[in-house]
Amino acid sequence: MIRSSRIAPLLLLPLLASACSSSESKLEPIANRLREAVNRCVVDVLEPSTTYENSTHCRSLSGIARQYVEAGGFTDKTSCPADRIAETARARAWMALAVSRTGDQGLAVW
Repeated sequence: MIRSSRIAPLLLLPLLASACSSSESKLEPIANRLREAVNRCVVDVLEPSTTYENSTHCRSLSGIARQYVEAGGFTDKTSCPADRIAETARARAWMALAVSRTGDQGLAVW
């Protein structure tokens, strides 16, 4: 006989998946906007005349990230694909800032 303590977590899986998908509808478009802005930011800082601070794309990141957090992203409760997109964007934004500050366009973490 299957014990109820083993079945209970399985019964919660659809609830967790549905919670992710409902928040995903709000989070994914914002995460994609964040990714696009970061990609433009990286291109900007690779230009010798542009720094992180004077790039409009780089400066727009904090506002988009704030929208993402307000929509429920970057929490322990979400582990949606949108969070992976946003986390990747955050890492690329740090790289853009590092390239901007050092002036080394070949700078890489790995």
